Amino acid sequence: MEEVWMPLKNAIDLHIHIGPDTVQRYYDCISLAKESLEKGMRAIILKDNPCSSVHKAILTNMIVPEINVFGGIVLNHTSGGLNIRSVLSALKMGGKIIWLPTSDAEYSIKKGEKGHWIQKITKRSSYGYKMEGITVLSKDKSIKKEVKDILKIVNDYNAILATGHISPTECLAVIDANENIGAKILVNHPNIWFDDFTNEILNLYVKGKATIEFTAGGITARHGQNDPEEIVSVINNIGYRNCCLSTDFGGIDQCSPSEGLRSFAYILNDCGVSKEKIEYMIKQKPAELLGLSSI
Repeated sequence: MEEVWMPLKNAIDLHIHIGPDTVQRYYDCISLAKESLEKGMRAIILKDNPCSSVHKAILTNMIVPEINVFGGIVLNHTSGGLNIRSVLSALKMGGKIIWLPTSDAEYSIKKGEKGHWIQKITKRSSYGYKMEGITVLSKDKSIKKEVKDILKIVNDYNAILATGHISPTECLAVIDANENIGAKILVNHPNIWFDDFTNEILNLYVKGKATIEFTAGGITARHGQNDPEEIVSVINNIGYRNCCLSTDFGGIDQCSPSEGLRSFAYILNDCGVSKEKIEYMIKQKPAELLGLSSI
């Protein structure tokens, strides 16, 4: 009998939303860490759209020290927007990832206004107030100075700069601005808006040494409904060594994040991606981004 494949052993999920939060989540961070450890995972990153998740990660590590738990900050209005001090405060406390705006990103808000499913997240995150969308570009379409400063700080701390929900054009501007800085850039879940994040532009990101993240959330019933075959096609086009796999799970309407990652691995394998390539994208590549040693 063929040996059962265990893709979660030493796996890393760079993108999990978890409680306590302003909305109900599948797990609290302690329960998540315990289950992830039981499944053999090596590390998880906690993400909170309204605020820093660094405190949550630190306390979780104290209670469940056998697994690496990391946090960071999303630069939405609720945490100061494109604020250098917000970035520094998160990194000085041990944060490993800085996300550019998500629910408050101009691109995300405009996509929602046009009917994209992201509108339920942008509206929920507004708490009933009108939001002015955040962009990383100045009026002349050049990259804002504070974004360049953020890139430099992220590089100094050997952290990750994630693109959040900014537009394809903005992502390219960030990657171009990073050319002489060298920060690690993670382009978040282009598979939830493949209509804009085309193969052509993703190849430009890869040439700029960015890592492309594909998420299980994008293939779920209420969060994109991607055909996984399309994700596989894009991975084959841009090269699996430029990619990582995460879940973007934590919603109460989803299964547990660890189960989501296991399922995502099996689905992509069934679509033709080898186990070796999948393990690279959920183990080695995330470890490199986090500065962890190779297994």
